[in-house]
Amino acid sequence: MKKKILVILAVICVIASGVGYYFYRTQRNVSVGLNNDIQDENGKKGKTSLDSSKVLVIYFSNGGNTQKLAKEIYDQVGGDFGQIKPQKAYPKGNKLYDYTKNEQEKNGRPKLKDLNIDISQYDTIFIGYPIWWYTYPQIILSFFDQYDLSNKTIIPFVTHGGSGMSGTKEDMEEYLKDKNVTVKEGLAVSRTDIEKSQKKTVENWLKELGYK
Repeated sequence: MKKKILVILAVICVIASGVGYYFYRTQRNVSVGLNNDIQDENGKKGKTSLDSSKVLVIYFSNGGNTQKLAKEIYDQVGGDFGQIKPQKAYPKGNKLYDYTKNEQEKNGRPKLKDLNIDISQYDTIFIGYPIWWYTYPQIILSFFDQYDLSNKTIIPFVTHGGSGMSGTKEDMEEYLKDKNVTVKEGLAVSRTDIEKSQKKTVENWLKELGYK
């Protein structure tokens, strides 16, 4: 009788050990899984949220170069797309140089065609322009004057003939200092490179901004 009892007790011990080990392994796996989830989440590189429904890519382009760059940016970030146009078209060719120089010296503000865009609905605005006389065209100031950019994030992109951003980020910050805007690092592409694909250039720039 004692022998039977000992055998039964031994069987119970084995079963209990197995059940205990099973629950230990299960609990450990759940714990490890949670830790891995936390590690994966914490290990992600910081990324800025970019709600495409609140993004506007807008540009001024006289010769078409800035338009090409704007389209590449729009293809990658989405949102809405618009063009800044003067009511009176700028001249072409050599006449453009004298015309824009005179406009800058007089601190002119060319009148804009209606954008048909409600600027208030956007949080982030990518704004593109060519560099003229080492700064942005006066028509960009017309845009700044006409539309309320208060509390928005502005990201400039430019095409140029060798001068890069030409300090326009800082000029923009100064001009809009009463609007509480955030101006992020811009993208400058030489007009000699604009015929090449700018997909990778734009992609890398967006990554640096934290949008990829």
